[in-house]
Parts: sequence; structure tokens; C-alpha cells
Amino acid sequence: MRLTTTSGDTVPERLVEELREQLRGPLITEADQEYTEAKSIWNAYFEKRPGALARCTGAADVATAVRFAREHDILLAVTGGGHCFAGTGSVEGGLVIDTSAMKGIKVDPSGRTALAQPGLVQGEFDAETMHYGLAVTGSQESYIGIGGMTLGGGLGWLARYRGLLVDNLISADIVLADGTLRRASLEDDPDLFWAIRGGGGNFGVATSFEYKLYPQGDCLAGLLAFPVAETGEVARRLGEFNKTAPDALTTSFAFLTVDGEPAVGLGYVHADPEAGGEEAVAPLSGLGRKPLLNHVGRMPYLAVQRMLDDNTVAGRRLYARSFHFDELHAEALDILGEGFTTNPSALSLVGGGLMGGVMAQLPPEATAFPHRTGYLVSVLSQWEDPADDAANVEWTQRVYERVLPYTTGGVYVNHLGDDGPQRLHDAYGPNYERLTRLKAKYDPQNLFRVNHNILPAS
Repeated sequence: MRLTTTSGDTVPERLVEELREQLRGPLITEADQEYTEAKSIWNAYFEKRPGALARCTGAADVATAVRFAREHDILLAVTGGGHCFAGTGSVEGGLVIDTSAMKGIKVDPSGRTALAQPGLVQGEFDAETMHYGLAVTGSQESYIGIGGMTLGGGLGWLARYRGLLVDNLISADIVLADGTLRRASLEDDPDLFWAIRGGGGNFGVATSFEYKLYPQGDCLAGLLAFPVAETGEVARRLGEFNKTAPDALTTSFAFLTVDGEPAVGLGYVHADPEAGGEEAVAPLSGLGRKPLLNHVGRMPYLAVQRMLDDNTVAGRRLYARSFHFDELHAEALDILGEGFTTNPSALSLVGGGLMGGVMAQLPPEATAFPHRTGYLVSVLSQWEDPADDAANVEWTQRVYERVLPYTTGGVYVNHLGDDGPQRLHDAYGPNYERLTRLKAKYDPQNLFRVNHNILPAS
């Protein structure tokens, strides 16, 4: 695959070589041995062959690649950790800015801050901060990159306790569409700072992030399961329990198979067990008639962050639909439970988690990320054989359409797939119009459009 312009013309080889010479990191093309591995996408449902990948070593490389793409009218994609349901970290025939090699991190234990580059994945970030007994909200899987997660919002086990990741972002360095490097913070360019806290990669390429950190010790984590026939009853009781759950406690639900039979599972993490954690979670075992599973114990935070790592694996094919509930409607969970029992792949996942707590102390317009209460829920098909594409996509759509009347209409932008432009409006709700105006300010030509794209206001 040759590097091409947006009109389909091949970029002359001399220009490609000029770019190669200007970069400190490698420029990988189809002629290079590492191309096959470099172009691989976490979600194998999407297959793309970029014309070149610039494996950047720092902000200067990123700026060089951005200017090159703009000057030569080349479609540009950005990837970091590589975890993306929609496959937008790559582009057919275009240029990929790959920040996966940018893994620097510096922790200030006394100031409780961390300065980190976008190539880090969650487990790498956590290992460094927890060396000092410090943490901040991260994803619930250790292999997810911090770059895309931060720009999309940042939900995890600590969100109810410490706020979203974007709520704890102090500053970020962003390479804009004109190739300049801009610091975004409340003091330095507050408009850009607001936009990148949930607006995704629409406004530039992040080359570093500065976060607040908090003391974090062991957690109390548990998993319960009840027969799927009790789903409605469990949903009602869990919904009532969650109304008074402490901020340090996050609960989730998911459908699973126990001893060959479908079940509704409840997971939870209490981030501060010393503050009455065991007493707080005790009522959960009584939400159903008799638990099929009831595992609970103290775990190091690093282990908590790896609990779900086996749920989704790189190289599988995934198709997702994500949505929000304002509360746990028994009828809605019954639909999800019935859907789970009919899925064509044993690898597929159906579940959701509680929001609110500290993250709900800010209004929706405080950051570009607006959805701070209720439940984030996903129906996620996962399979391996391309021949099964149609069956899994159809199942996902069918379950989603049945449960749609019970949803708020909102969606988490980091969980979007190929949902269409209307769902992007749903992702940002009352903040969408401001985002379009800021897009026109920072990227009027829409250079950064291989993403969940916010169009510049006219």
C-alpha cells in the first residue's frame, strides 16, 4: 500500500524519504519488515493498510508528521495504546501517527502528580504511581492506552471515589493542526483544555498529560452470581442499594455462565476497605435468593486493575453498542439477560457499571464529557471467525434495539463503534455545539477527522 493523498494520488517517494529523514523515530512503510505488526489493529473486525506509520519519539516528531500530512493533503490517523472499538487508530492509504513508543512518566510523590506520555498503557502507568502508593482513576483493564482514555473521559473503578480521569487532568501538551505545540490548562488556553477533556482526538495530538494523584491502598473486591431467572429481582434490589452506596464503592453487573447455566453476576470494588468496606458490601450477597458464586477478598490495586484483562483480547473481532440507563429497570435487564442467552458467541459480553459519586459533583458542562450519573452499559459481541461477522453484528443490533426504550439516549464516546453521526451528538449532549465552535477555532480544515469526528461549525 502506497502513501496516498485524499484524492487518491500517490505521494512521491522523494517526499516520503524527506519525512523519514526529518523524524527521529522510524517511518514504517510496506517495504519494511515490521510493517505487518505495526499496522495491526486491536479490533480485528477492522482491517486497514496505511501508507506509512510515523513511530514518534516525542512532540517534535508528532509536529513534523502533522505538518507533512497537512501540507500534502494526506488523511491522518493517531494511535497510542491501540485499544479502540471503532478501529479509528488507522487509515487506508494515509499516515498514522503512532505514539506507542512515547512511554515516559515522572511521578512527584510530594506534590502527588504524574507527568506521563500517551504511549503508556494503564498497567504501566499504575505500576509507576503505585510504587509511591498513589493512583488516579484509570480504565478497568491494564492494557488500555492512557491517551485515548484520557481524551474520551476516563472511567474506571476509582471514578466514583476520585472523579473521572479528565476531572483530575491538570494540563496537557497538544500538537495542533498547524503543527504548533500548545499547553492546555485552566491557566493556559482554557478553551482547548475544556475541549480535550472528553472531546477525543478532534483538536490535536496529545504528547503529554499531567494528572493529580491520590493515596491508594488495597481494595475490597467481590463477585456474586445469581440464576438468570432472578435478574429482575436482583436489578430492583441492586438499584435500591446503589442509591445509598458510598462513593468509594463501585458496583457493576454482567451476565455470565456458571456451571453451564446463564447467570446474572454482580462485581464490586470498594477502594477504601478501612472505611467500613466490609459492612458496606455485606448486603450485596442478599440481593438474590441464593448466590451461585460469592467470592470476596482484599486485593492490591494493581491486581484489581487486571481483573478484567481476559474479557477482551487483541486480535479478536468486536462489535459494540453502548448506552446509559438512568436507573436499573428490571424489564431492561431482563431483555439483556434474554439476549445473553441467545448470543452466537460464547466470548460476547453484556454488562454495565454504576456512575455518580464524586464524578457527579461537577455539572455536565464542566468538561466536554457530560454523562456523570446513572449506569454505563454495553452489549459487546466478540468472536474470531470472519464468517461469523453477520450473525454477531445482527445479534448486537437486535439486543440494542430491544433495550433502547429504557435508555437515556446518552453514550460514552470511548465505547462508540460505527454508530453513525447522531450517536456522536448523543455522546456530547448539551456540549456538542460548543465543541463544534472550538473545532472551528483549533482545526477549521478538519485535519483530525479519522476519529469520532466533530465537524467544525460553519
